[in-house]
Amino acid sequence: MGLDVRLPIGLLFLAIGLLVVGYGLDPGHALSLGHNVNLWWGLVLIGFGGVMLALGRRGTSAMRPAQTTPEGQATEQREYRPGPGGGGCATGAAGSARPGV
Repeated sequence: MGLDVRLPIGLLFLAIGLLVVGYGLDPGHALSLGHNVNLWWGLVLIGFGGVMLALGRRGTSAMRPAQTTPEGQATEQREYRPGPGGGGCATGAAGSARPGV
């Protein structure tokens, strides 16, 4: 499964940033110590959301199929070797965690 959490996080921060900037552009609200905090923090949120979206679209997932690494190949061979019944269960009895049960 190739779900990259950076994409929904980026969209979330981008949407919230747009809402905060929209509120900051409204001339009817009060300023904090003469600064429009909503406008500035909205821009920060938009920037962070944009960075997350860019990294999510650019980057590749760190997960790789087990067959592509030596450790994964060794694990696949160790855990999926045929048991005494000829099945793919490494414990010896299909569906049992104890051999011979």
